[in-house]
Amino acid sequence: FFIQSNLRNMTRPDYILRNDHVTTAIHKHKSSLMTGTEEGYVQIFDTEIMRPQSSWLAHKAQVMKLYYLDDGILSQGREGAISLWKNGICLKSAQTYSTGFCRFALAENMRHCYVGIDEKSKVSQIEISTLSVTKTFQPADHKKKGMCWNVAQHNNYVFLGYESGHLVVFDERNLAKQVSEVKVHDEIISSFDVEGDHVITSSPDSTIKIVNITKGTVSDVNSESCNDSLVTDDQTAIPVTITANVSKIIPLKCKGCSSIKVRPDGKLFVAAGWDGGLRFYSWSKAKFLGLIEAHSPDTITDLHLHDNNIICSGRDKKISFWTMY
Repeated sequence: FFIQSNLRNMTRPDYILRNDHVTTAIHKHKSSLMTGTEEGYVQIFDTEIMRPQSSWLAHKAQVMKLYYLDDGILSQGREGAISLWKNGICLKSAQTYSTGFCRFALAENMRHCYVGIDEKSKVSQIEISTLSVTKTFQPADHKKKGMCWNVAQHNNYVFLGYESGHLVVFDERNLAKQVSEVKVHDEIISSFDVEGDHVITSSPDSTIKIVNITKGTVSDVNSESCNDSLVTDDQTAIPVTITANVSKIIPLKCKGCSSIKVRPDGKLFVAAGWDGGLRFYSWSKAKFLGLIEAHSPDTITDLHLHDNNIICSGRDKKISFWTMY
């Protein structure tokens, strides 16, 4: 009830930052907001005064993803490069051959990142300190998967969302072995997020779907649902299987979502629709809580959740700031 009441009061953002450039990537750390532009620039804003502090040309094409590390910044450009920066100086850069729509995802240990590359549906694991490829993931029957559009890592498993609508799961401990896959959507998985034993996905088919990820022993899991893929649990040394099944379908009143994120406290998730609206859902019951019109239709480029703050960027050259309790 409190969340729904709060949503009714969120008719206007706390602040709108107007930029001279189209913002395509955002990441906030403490009082600094880092943005990437369509022209390849990285900009740093002080959110206490909402003024730019620094700016530099980081990439030859659109900035796809940005992330604050403990001692620098990691950036990804549409030309395929991933770069490490400190104070606007490039420390290291490497060509990943990722020129599609897949934005890198950081590993939970913060030592690696994952990004889809252009060749045969592959995804590379990259060691951040050296920007060298340490593992490669490729799904079975890759010719029917298309390009990887999204990637995430959680609890030693790597989740890949494909152009074909398949969600593929790998165990990175076992020579990057594929352990499960499920056809979630009829069209591309345009975005997804992982929370606990669930993956929440969106697609241009006007639905949000929740996928259950179940781990079981060989004796209690149906082999047909897990593709006979076996891995070994590091703690128990018992062969286990990973099963992925769609458990819930949520209809959308818009064509699709550019981004979908679970809030860090796990209480709700936010879907940034292609109609420019932010839709809020409770995580426990996937109940629709409300809609706010954040940006113009077909403009939302990135969504960032930071504590109770929601930051959303769009092709309308605006970055909107919202507070959600």
